[in-house]
Amino acid sequence: MGEERKRRVNRSPSLATTTSLERYFFIDMPPTIAVDIDETLAWTVGHWVKQMQILFGNPEQLSVQEMVDKYRYTQNIPYWQSKEILAWAEEQKQSNRDQLDIPLIENSNTVLQEIHNIIPIKAYISIRPQRVFLGTKKWLEKYHFPQADIILRPDEIPHTEGNQWKASLLAKIFPSINIVMDDNPKRMEYFPSSYQGTILFFNATTSPRTDINIIPCKTWKDIQKTILSIKV
Repeated sequence: MGEERKRRVNRSPSLATTTSLERYFFIDMPPTIAVDIDETLAWTVGHWVKQMQILFGNPEQLSVQEMVDKYRYTQNIPYWQSKEILAWAEEQKQSNRDQLDIPLIENSNTVLQEIHNIIPIKAYISIRPQRVFLGTKKWLEKYHFPQADIILRPDEIPHTEGNQWKASLLAKIFPSINIVMDDNPKRMEYFPSSYQGTILFFNATTSPRTDINIIPCKTWKDIQKTILSIKV
């Protein structure tokens, strides 16, 4: 039986499908979930864009949603890349107080709680710096998210290396955590092709890769349907 389990864990991943989650019910570790925070649970970019339009101008006269749709992240907005603006943005990222003002992505807390009743949320893993741990914890408590470990990027790792750090961490801790909920397409590039977990790719309609199991889920309801399709 031990050899059979080993073969199931180490086999080459197939093209992502809903049923790809089923294999986790046959290995020693039960299915558990790690969840991203920014742009998955919290609409962080919308919060910063709203403030930056007021402070630094909006030459294209775009709404917050239009700007997010066009550029996705503030680092892609060409006219907000001066030293002054980048210093302001970095200050916000490092502030525990400011984390509490970030709005919730609608229904993310209630749907995640329902998912937690089926498959446990084991950790929130984010490339936020470790120094905003308290603000992040209070934000999760404010919106009544399921209790779980909070793992943030070590302060000595630069933000520019955050995606690589997180993907590497998730690969190392598999199969203790074997389902990942995340929104960042750049982060998907850093998962090794040997990764055997399943990624529920939030706010997406297509998968950026076919060599690992990535399931696009446009909304939180789509994520919930994917989880509910698996009979524990």
